Amino acid sequence: MVIALKQFPDSLAPLTMPKLRRLLLAQIPSDLADWLDFVALSALVAFQWHLGPIGVASLTLALALPYVVLAPAVGVLVDRADQRTLLIASNVIRAISTAAFVLAPNLVALLICVIIKSSADALFTPAKQAAIPLLAPPDRLLSANSLSHVINQLTKIVGPALGGILTVFLELQQIFLLNAGLSLIAALILLGLPSGLRPDRATEDRGRFSQEFIDGLVHIRRRPVLATAIVAMAFGYFLIFLYDGLIALLVKEIGFSSALLGASVACAGAGGVVGALLLGQFFGQRDPFQLMIVSGLVGGLLIAFMGHVGRGDVMVSATVFCVLLFATGLASAGFFVPYRVVLQRETPLELLGRVTAVGEGLSAAAMMAAPPLGAGIAEVAGIAAPYLVSGYATACLALLLLVVRRRVDKTNDLVADE
Repeated sequence: MVIALKQFPDSLAPLTMPKLRRLLLAQIPSDLADWLDFVALSALVAFQWHLGPIGVASLTLALALPYVVLAPAVGVLVDRADQRTLLIASNVIRAISTAAFVLAPNLVALLICVIIKSSADALFTPAKQAAIPLLAPPDRLLSANSLSHVINQLTKIVGPALGGILTVFLELQQIFLLNAGLSLIAALILLGLPSGLRPDRATEDRGRFSQEFIDGLVHIRRRPVLATAIVAMAFGYFLIFLYDGLIALLVKEIGFSSALLGASVACAGAGGVVGALLLGQFFGQRDPFQLMIVSGLVGGLLIAFMGHVGRGDVMVSATVFCVLLFATGLASAGFFVPYRVVLQRETPLELLGRVTAVGEGLSAAAMMAAPPLGAGIAEVAGIAAPYLVSGYATACLALLLLVVRRRVDKTNDLVADE
């Protein structure tokens, strides 16, 4: 048995820990439930109810808004409560609200159900992030977060694709009920987690709700590396969503056929999965902040290069274009996964829910603001322009992170000398 464990790949080592393995196993149906009904919801609004762009846009807003509005409440709740209870409750609420899609008679009722479901999603993510360092030893944090990222990326690929296939064979209402069942399966798996899954100090010095949330903000302000990582992640999401929804138009602009679109998206997703596995296997002992810097620089230049391809400055084949997207996915994993580790290492366990929720809220706000701006840039300056702006801005962001990190290290050295 000892030999077998030693031979187990580092990237998969978290699967040897029963409690952590259960959490990751539950994440599969839980994350899949996030995406399986996305196509069905869009089909319901656009094709069955014929509501047009305003209806689809309101659906997108309902999915994202709870992450921003509920961030303070979710953060305090995660730090106060048992993570096992929150993880189970979020999936049960998600199951009930998803099943309620079947009964929604109009857009307003549907949006209310979607907001409730998205609120449960907004609770699940920080609770999961707070549970990981309670179940994994410090030297396995990167590999645990890498596996979690792999699951998330795979479900983002499989979920919409499977949802699209199911719309051919099933009624939309049947897809909603199937998706609700996935959330219930996740809740049943999570029942096996230990009760009382919270930091030892989680119930100490409990004060007013507003003061507890402010305590989380104060901690962020006092930890320069943590604050920088959170702000960088929000800017990173903003820059990604400047161009993310324009891939179909870029493929068309370059002159490739629509058949390449599916392969392009799949290559980017596959790069994210492979990148996360490589991080867990080979970079477990590296400084996660430095990984963010290198990945941001490389990823930004790759995105800018795609912009130059779209503008016609460089000619590439369809194969090279897919390789570019795969490499971009690799780089994105090197930014997103280490960020989670920075949060977990720079934050006491009793504050992790609040800190994570702040990061999720800022990132969600950035994701909501970026697409309209990206579309406006593309309308004025061409489809390649958002890629060029985002790519070079991401590279500059990485260089700025390098400067900030060196200043923080220098300050820490001066304090140590005193």
